[in-house]
Amino acid sequence: MLTLKQIQQNLNEAATVVKKLKVGKKSQAVITKNGSKFAVTIDGEVLDSNYKSAAEAEKSAKEFADLMGA
Repeated sequence: MLTLKQIQQNLNEAATVVKKLKVGKKSQAVITKNGSKFAVTIDGEVLDSNYKSAAEAEKSAKEFADLMGA
C-alpha cells in the first residue's frame, strides 16, 4: 500500500515541467502541465493548479511574488 507521501510524489512526477523562473528577489517558481491544466509552485508550495494557459500561470506567479514581497 502506498503512503500519502508516495502518492503525492507520483502525482508530481506525472506533471510535465513547462517553465522554471525566478519571481521576486529570491523565489523560484515552477509551472507544470497536468492534462489540460497548468499549475504554479512557488518555493515548493502549490499556488494554484487550475490555470488555462502557461502565460496566465506565469502572470499569477509574478503578481503573487510582488504582493508577498518575495
